[in-house]
Amino acid sequence: NSSDKLPCIEFERSAAICGSGETSPIFQQITYREQANIITSYLDGSQVYGSTEVDALDLRDLFSDHGLLRFDIVSSAQKPYLPFERDSAMDCRRNFSNENPIRCFLSGDFRANEQIGLTAMHTIWMREHNLIATQLLEMNSDWDGERIYQEHITYNEWLPKVLGQEGYKILIGPYNGYSSEVNPSVSNAFATAAFRFGHTLINPTLERLDKNFNSIQEGPLPLHEAFFAPERLLAEGGVDPILRGLFASPLKQPMSEQLLNRELTERLFHRAHNVSLDLAAINIQRGRDHGLPGYLEYRRFCGLTVPTNWEQLSFNIPNPEVLSRLKKLYGHPGNIDLWVGGIVEKRLPEALIGPTFSCIIGDQFKRLREGDRFWYENPGVFTPLQLSQIRKSTLASVICRNGDDIDKIQPDVFLYFGQNKLAYKQCEQLPKLNLRMWMSCCDESCSFRSTQNNGRNEEENLQRRRRRSKHLYN
Repeated sequence: NSSDKLPCIEFERSAAICGSGETSPIFQQITYREQANIITSYLDGSQVYGSTEVDALDLRDLFSDHGLLRFDIVSSAQKPYLPFERDSAMDCRRNFSNENPIRCFLSGDFRANEQIGLTAMHTIWMREHNLIATQLLEMNSDWDGERIYQEHITYNEWLPKVLGQEGYKILIGPYNGYSSEVNPSVSNAFATAAFRFGHTLINPTLERLDKNFNSIQEGPLPLHEAFFAPERLLAEGGVDPILRGLFASPLKQPMSEQLLNRELTERLFHRAHNVSLDLAAINIQRGRDHGLPGYLEYRRFCGLTVPTNWEQLSFNIPNPEVLSRLKKLYGHPGNIDLWVGGIVEKRLPEALIGPTFSCIIGDQFKRLREGDRFWYENPGVFTPLQLSQIRKSTLASVICRNGDDIDKIQPDVFLYFGQNKLAYKQCEQLPKLNLRMWMSCCDESCSFRSTQNNGRNEEENLQRRRRRSKHLYN
């Protein structure tokens, strides 16, 4: 009923790969439009390290060459934060009314600034890298920078809760080694629809909790006030209240009348744009922009039943209110967009998604693992002793090590235990990563080969990297 509402939301199409999406009237040929993925497909920590060599050089502290990532010190009472961007195309505004800009944070993925819960996670992974790199350097003075990737957490803690334990066993299963025949690139259906299921799990507010798990003085933060708001992280308690709010709060529960909370559909990026955006509308339009087949076509692709009428579809989408709305909007089941059908589909037992999205996501993560020759379990990448340490890694331990003053947490941060304070353990009780398994030795029986190279060549490489990134330190 507001007169200032705009009839349309601006939408920019994804850039097409050169030569795709073109027609030739002479030869009567049509090439399908294909989109480029600007981040790496592998689980290689690119959100921390960047997806290109240029990004990696921007993010690394090349003047020490200790393998550290750049950071900024904001307070002596807190651990380092992500570095601030020198130049940014995004708006990180201190106050939308007078538009006093504050610099965005710099990370391996530009979306780190979209909301401060995401910013907090990017911060602890930067801290984790620098913590490990520092400890490794102390034990191996001849090393230059090394990277540790936390693939284990994704597959061991998180993915079984998305697919369900049974779904994980069927769709992912045990690791059988690297295969050069497997294509690990990201499917359009995964990136444009299936993996966006997480938008339905986002709460409209970010809880911010103190050490006793009570709200901090500033209280919970409405999501629209957390978009592009680095100053909230710096001035209102740091990363700890946000992190506690994330692991001590439940996911948004599915509601037929509100699949996505209104902060995402009516106030998205409200602080950084002249008009608010609608994430649901963007997701639907993005699928059409990329030319994704409909929901039923992906059920067929996955070997599932393909309903031909609304009555048959009710077995897959049992909520009568949702089914009625779909019928009114789409007319025929065959017209339903993939993302829409996937988020309203009946969930599998112990899973967060239904069979269609499970099929797409399971296929993607299986290919990402089997098509990655640097996968941490691939023979020769790590020794058995090193693997035993990596398998101790949990997100809880990463948060404990890299929060400013977090001392209690549940061992599995992806499980919600309500008000049961007994579920929390002291951080010191969690398994610790023993980095002595990565100590260099001087004979062939060592658990890890020394990386010492010719000193003169290393110095030349270091000077070259410094010259290429000199502008970062002006």
